[in-house]
Amino acid sequence: MAYDVPHPPDRAQSWADCDPDLSRYVEQALAATGLEPTGVYVHGSLAMGCFYRAKSDVDLLVVVRETLSPAQRERVARALAERAATRPMLGDLELSVLTERQAAEGTREYEVHYSAYWTDRILAGQVDYAATNRDPDLAAHVSVVQRRGVAVSGRPAGEVFAEVPHEEYLRAIEADLREVDLVAEPYYGVLNACRVVMVRECGAVVSKEEGGEWGLRSLTEQHRAVVQQALRCYRSARPVRPEERGTDGHAWDVGALQAFRQHVLESRGEAGRA
Repeated sequence: MAYDVPHPPDRAQSWADCDPDLSRYVEQALAATGLEPTGVYVHGSLAMGCFYRAKSDVDLLVVVRETLSPAQRERVARALAERAATRPMLGDLELSVLTERQAAEGTREYEVHYSAYWTDRILAGQVDYAATNRDPDLAAHVSVVQRRGVAVSGRPAGEVFAEVPHEEYLRAIEADLREVDLVAEPYYGVLNACRVVMVRECGAVVSKEEGGEWGLRSLTEQHRAVVQQALRCYRSARPVRPEERGTDGHAWDVGALQAFRQHVLESRGEAGRA
């Protein structure tokens, strides 16, 4: 299969230079929640200068002083879900609300989580807001916030969030190697896998795009073509329907994807558990 499908590049954005309608949407969405945060922190691609409007989500951690009541949690979640249809980008907010204690103790517990995955459930009233929730992915989010994040408001992240052990960060990003369907979400899966291998070897906190660039330099020639295609898709400005977002709207070589995944798993002896 050919990998030279043209993908016009989008502009890589960071929080400091993102499009005005994007920052305005984030600010208005936060205001709609009624929260009074003691800190708001950007992580993910928008913090690391590789946010692409046609693909990326906006990743946020919001810190509040005290535990929220179930009614307050529902108000926050519904405010975000009800605004989702008006967002100016294909991706959505991915936002977690933590108390100061949860952030300082590193419990991975949170008060509210919102992402596109939860929108329909929130609007349908299918979320238990009285439950105690824990998200292992917070280890990765906090690691990025501490090392490369942006404090939109509040104290520096190092004074707010407990330090994340490197192995916990690595476990959090490795989980996607086993959970993500590489055929359904190829460019995300490929770039995340490159990121994992890079982190294993270099020990840094890096973006998926940086992982892909590293893969082009460091992986065997057999796998570079699929990594190159993943980067082109990630950076593409070509409009796609929401259901095409995972593939960028075109076919991928399934055999090449499976061979790539096997190579990454074998790099840490996980192939037998795949």
